Amino acid sequence: MNSNSVSMKNVVKFAGAYLACAIGSGFATGQEIMQFFSAHGLMSLAGVAVTTILFAWCGGMFMKHGYEQQFKEPGEIMGFYFGPKLSRFFEILFQVFLYGVYVVMIAGAGATLSEYFGLDPMVGRVTMAAAAFFTVILGLTKLTDILGSLGTVIIVFALAVGVYSIASNVEGLKTVSSLLPTLEITKTQGGWLGSAILYPGFNAIVVMILSCSMGRFANSSKEACRGGLLGGALFGAAILAMNLGLLANLGDVFDKAVPTLVLADHIHPMVGLVFSVIICCGIYTTTVPMLWGVVRHFAQDGSRKFVLVALILSALGLVLGMTDFKALVNIIYPFSGYAGVILFGFIAWREFQTKRVKHAHREKKPIYVGGTAETTMSVN
Repeated sequence: MNSNSVSMKNVVKFAGAYLACAIGSGFATGQEIMQFFSAHGLMSLAGVAVTTILFAWCGGMFMKHGYEQQFKEPGEIMGFYFGPKLSRFFEILFQVFLYGVYVVMIAGAGATLSEYFGLDPMVGRVTMAAAAFFTVILGLTKLTDILGSLGTVIIVFALAVGVYSIASNVEGLKTVSSLLPTLEITKTQGGWLGSAILYPGFNAIVVMILSCSMGRFANSSKEACRGGLLGGALFGAAILAMNLGLLANLGDVFDKAVPTLVLADHIHPMVGLVFSVIICCGIYTTTVPMLWGVVRHFAQDGSRKFVLVALILSALGLVLGMTDFKALVNIIYPFSGYAGVILFGFIAWREFQTKRVKHAHREKKPIYVGGTAETTMSVN
């Protein structure tokens, strides 16, 4: 196989799956964008730029390393980034965060159907938990195809609603600075810059296991890296459009559990109906990999144990998901973000080490790790 082979079809598929994994109930409902970006006013535009750069870089590194190392087990991914001494600690910590995100997704499904259709929140919660369970037991290859397809649909609708909301009320952007201080908006701490760093931080934890696992199916390191970079760039474009749409209509959406449905309804009630389905798809595309990532740490795909663990965790998440959606987003996501920032440092260090070893191999010179001369390292 050509080590530089690149299929644009695969690049787009990987980008779509990476994107779909990150776009869950928090993004699709607008709740994440409101708390991490819009609540900080016009400075959030600079925050979007910071987030896009970090998230695209993470995507490229995850997919590239996944191809180069051919990870088959989640534990291998953690060991690669954190080393044998720290990997177990971070593995447990990240699994707690991932499962917390799964719980947020279940709560978000209930909030969406309740706010738009007036249904009992349990309807959305039970439906999403069941859909996630049955999809997870299909396995990773099928999962990549499903997420890749839905990711493209979600991003198109999210961009369309955001762009229309801006275009139809450009004047609203001029009043943001004066209106914002008068509103009580739930937001993350640390200002626009802190939020811009924490947001890709918690998303990095969310997408790490799945994106590294998908990377091994690429035709080359370059193809894998481009898939992650494109996914991150598209995610940034979606954040920008959604953020501007929310800012332009801040007075109408600041206190809503599902602000994007308000934007869609402003366009036309039928658009609101369609977008409610799109939001549910967005919730689904994150609920599934979160559940898969946690279950995969306990059992092999396709085994009876895998199905049993998936069933137990799905049911437990349903119970925990009965908490207020906005409160869950405000608590779980920022804490996950701090852990994600630590992950950034380990990703950068591992990439530096990998390039250093490759350079040493080309030059046929020894490198020194821990005071010992080394000339080989598993970089595949």
